[in-house]
Amino acid sequence: MFDLVFSTSNRVGTSNRYAWAAGTSMAAPHATGVAAIIIGRNGGPMKPAAVEAALRASADDLGKPGNDDAYGAGRVNAGRAATQ
Repeated sequence: MFDLVFSTSNRVGTSNRYAWAAGTSMAAPHATGVAAIIIGRNGGPMKPAAVEAALRASADDLGKPGNDDAYGAGRVNAGRAATQ
């Protein structure tokens, strides 16, 4: 099962302005938002490696344990990131 995002769309031949989508274009805004939560929770500027480590530590590991082809490093978890 994959997580989908309901996003704007420009599909030709349809009047639909929104469609379900998945992939890095959908994941990047979510990961960026959670990174902002982590930075804010830590009081401001952080080294990129520290932000990445916090993202990885708070992510939900999906699929096979660890990094895998289907889910990469997992799904960001904003709630966990805000409380760790």
